[in-house]
Amino acid sequence: MTRRISGLSEVVANYDGILFDIWGVIHNGEHVFDEAQATLRALHDAGHPYAFLSNMPRRAAEVTAALVRLGMAPELAKQAMTSGEAVHRVVAGGQYGRRYIFQGPARTRDMIEGLDVVEVTDPQQADFVLVSGIGDDDTAADHQPLLDGALAHKLPMLCANPDLKVRNRGRLVSCAGLLADAYEHMGGEAVWIGKPHPLVFGMARALLEGRNLLMVGDSLRTDITGAAGVGMDTLWITGGIDGATAPEVLLENSTVRPTMMLDRLVW
Repeated sequence: MTRRISGLSEVVANYDGILFDIWGVIHNGEHVFDEAQATLRALHDAGHPYAFLSNMPRRAAEVTAALVRLGMAPELAKQAMTSGEAVHRVVAGGQYGRRYIFQGPARTRDMIEGLDVVEVTDPQQADFVLVSGIGDDDTAADHQPLLDGALAHKLPMLCANPDLKVRNRGRLVSCAGLLADAYEHMGGEAVWIGKPHPLVFGMARALLEGRNLLMVGDSLRTDITGAAGVGMDTLWITGGIDGATAPEVLLENSTVRPTMMLDRLVW
């Protein structure tokens, strides 16, 4: 049974540390939510460990810097683990080769900056495909030539943002996960680097002291399912990405049960 709470302060003492999703929980793409910032302030002042865990396809330092640009007090923009940071580590490990085809916004290329890799455009010359994003209104069909070429040469597709959609400035926009999902359904190998997959949760856990962590997120598919899969308690923020449908309806049709739920992040 999912417990409805009125604020994080009710339960924070039960956990060694807190992991926060960012989009829909901390900000909406335009500004940091005042109540979320007040919650972080309370944690900071109490010395309670927390970190951010995001599917953003950017390095962690860039994501925390972006939080400050959106209005967060610098001392509250603590450590983060991101899909982009995890991609950097995975590609640096060399297990997928050096030559890659890139699909995504130019600003996300910092994920692999400084690594011994080479970008190519011909699938026959590539070792893997790296996808960090697609157009806001794109579907997988808009990228069919890339999907077909990658599949023909049996290239693994590294997905640097497993989100299918995110809510940006009040509307849903397409993410890299749509492409990787389509590739997997075609029979290709999709390498999901981000929530809900376990790799990033292990990396994020290493940022915080203690083993008893709480994951706070707004997506049943990524935040809640992923955290539950690695044994974490979860706090579902129902007013975020899933907010267009009543929470009770979503839970009726979901196999995952959040530990707790809250309309928005408040202390």
